[in-house]
Amino acid sequence: MKPLATIGTLLIFLVAPLAFAQTGGTFTITKSVIAGGGGRATAGTFTLDGTIGEPVAGTTSNGGSFSLASGFWGGGSAASAPRRTVFDFDGDGQTDISIFRPGPGEWWIYKSSNGGNFATQFGAGTDRIASADFRGDGKTDVAFFRPSTGQWFVLRSEDLSFYAFPFGSNGDVPVPADYDADGKADAAVFRPSTLTWFIQKSGGGTDIIGFGAAGDVPTVADYDGDAKADIAIYRPNGSSGAGEWWVRRSSNASVFALQFGTPTDKTVQGDYTGDGKADIAFWRPSTGFWNVLRSEDFSYYAFPFGANGDVPVPGDYDGDGRNDAAVFRPSSSTWFAQRSTAGTLIQQFGIAGDIPLPSAFVR
Repeated sequence: MKPLATIGTLLIFLVAPLAFAQTGGTFTITKSVIAGGGGRATAGTFTLDGTIGEPVAGTTSNGGSFSLASGFWGGGSAASAPRRTVFDFDGDGQTDISIFRPGPGEWWIYKSSNGGNFATQFGAGTDRIASADFRGDGKTDVAFFRPSTGQWFVLRSEDLSFYAFPFGSNGDVPVPADYDADGKADAAVFRPSTLTWFIQKSGGGTDIIGFGAAGDVPTVADYDGDAKADIAIYRPNGSSGAGEWWVRRSSNASVFALQFGTPTDKTVQGDYTGDGKADIAFWRPSTGFWNVLRSEDFSYYAFPFGANGDVPVPGDYDGDGRNDAAVFRPSSSTWFAQRSTAGTLIQQFGIAGDIPLPSAFVR
């Protein structure tokens, strides 16, 4: 274990009412306020005592997996949105082996839930992959961003109908993610020409934020564990020639920065340790090594998986809530995934010229 210190760190501390998160399984909370509440609510592994709050009696709330952050007067917030698995097109919690075939604009998906194949024609070879769960049903939607028009096209996972809308312009980099924690991915772009982020939140409103420097590439993920995607960049050539990561935390708008990587490394950030926070990580093509900076204590570990010429395709291929190291080998159209709980997966899927979908946001 090798500790790594941060550099150029900017911390902003915000004072807020004290809040503790309670989590549990199936639950029922009835009238959990002063005028008619205040008892005990319990079910499964969930117990909540002493519920106090607004002076108007509440109604019954029911649900499955539940997270309540400070359910008391003077504090409190909505339940956290469930965490979504990237490129999970069938909603089983596992990243699916999948490709985009530019020539005919075809999408091919190998469903991890049943081993079946799904294919559809949607888009053109010049479109940018922008798949995410825009509908909030737990399934990744086939989607792309068309640079020439600045339009987004989304194929609904529910019924395979599609809709389109304009957001962005030529030269923008699509960075869809759930920036407002409502369980739905938001259309978003990073504009390198002005170093500006534009986020069209599904819950309403548009955020416009300046963040980055010339040459930066976006590395969006939830680094602080608040269920909101954080604006972040990787700077291949930092002040000392090393790679730098800059993250703007959505929880309090503070920024932290650190050195980790070199200009030729590929960014593969994700939650590799299962703590609910994305870990800063890169894959080094020249050696095939994965390097992961733990979000818990900023120590790091490294391991070999893959070879020069492979394409990194990180994701959760066994559904255990942790990112797995994985690569797609174009020379043989073979996938290799080092699953954290289910062993190594080797699967041939695709043909020459295919683009593996889980590599869409690797920079």
